[in-house]
Amino acid sequence: MSPVRRKIDTLLSSPNFLRIISIVIAVLLWFYVSGDRANEIVKTFKCQVDFLNVPPQTILKTEAKTVEISVSGSRRVLDSLQQGSIICEVDAKGLSLGKYRLAVRAIVPKDVKLVGINPSQIAMEMVRYVERVVPVEVTVKDGLPSGLYLESVHVTPKDITVKGVEKDLARIESVRVSPTFDQLKSGEEITVPVEIIKSQGFEDEVTIDPGQVKLMAVLAQGLPKKKVPVNVQVVGKPDSDYSVKAIVVEPSEVEVEGPYPSLGSLSRLETETIDITGLSQEQSMVVPLKPLEDSSLKYTGASSVRVNILLKPYTVSKLLNNVAVEVEGNSIYPGWSVEPTTVNITIEGIPSEVEKINETNFPIEPYVNVTNIVSRKLMVPVQIRNTSKSIHVVKVDPSRVTVRAEVE
Repeated sequence: MSPVRRKIDTLLSSPNFLRIISIVIAVLLWFYVSGDRANEIVKTFKCQVDFLNVPPQTILKTEAKTVEISVSGSRRVLDSLQQGSIICEVDAKGLSLGKYRLAVRAIVPKDVKLVGINPSQIAMEMVRYVERVVPVEVTVKDGLPSGLYLESVHVTPKDITVKGVEKDLARIESVRVSPTFDQLKSGEEITVPVEIIKSQGFEDEVTIDPGQVKLMAVLAQGLPKKKVPVNVQVVGKPDSDYSVKAIVVEPSEVEVEGPYPSLGSLSRLETETIDITGLSQEQSMVVPLKPLEDSSLKYTGASSVRVNILLKPYTVSKLLNNVAVEVEGNSIYPGWSVEPTTVNITIEGIPSEVEKINETNFPIEPYVNVTNIVSRKLMVPVQIRNTSKSIHVVKVDPSRVTVRAEVE
């Protein structure tokens, strides 16, 4: 081995050389760490808030949809952050309708430290999101020329679906389409937009489906016509044994013609008053309609209707206590005894007939038939003889009695 190489080996293996190398490495590490800390910075990001576990048919109302997230880390790491690297959440699990202030939770990547969230809490309100089916009304924009009216209108679909928060949907008065006269006079099917008529402005978005409907109308000359339901005016009460089962009107609607404004305010027609005091049987009669108060309106056909008054018996119940049970029938024994000797009978019938029952007028007779009975003691059913057509027996208690033969 050459002297130079021997000196190098001696130097590398000496303790002093190893101490010097250790010191150099330590100094280099210190400079590296100090330099990395010197490069650590604080940066602020805007973060979109995700709302978790929102109950179905519920929406959140809040003005704070984003928050500011302050994080610290090396410039290199923070500069490499992309959209979505930081996640911000608010958890609505277990909450019902109402107002709340909930904390925002931030999830940051590795090597990034969370410094702060502004705001750290979000005020919000949970409201019910509902839908409502509303019929479509038709109104001619600027009206129709004099002498014309809409004889028929077909709208497809007839109803539309409105979706929004409950408070807004309560403000909807009607849903309508407003075709013009020029659109209608062609007689062809047209497509028109749907308009929501509301009592006041909506606070949130309200959607309608569909936003347009198809419409076909038939124009006719003359005065507009409308079928109006008939209301029967009745006074008095029928006989105490009866109550009114139903009042049937034929026809149930009568056609009236006149100007649109007058027809729109006419909701029903009245008959002349019918007195049913003491009525004890069903009746059918022709009753005139009351004259129309608005002189611009008139009946297009007959101004009378047929009224059928249907009655049903009014029934009451009564308990007859301790009614004696009679024995009937031919037997091989000279006589029979009954145990118990009386039964309780529940009857039902019209009031006038039930009230007539007394000792002299007693149409209910309980009895037992012993014909062909050979046994000296036997339990037999109680039979009822009822001479009234308007009273029927509901219950006999007891329904069976014991008969014993009397042997000399």
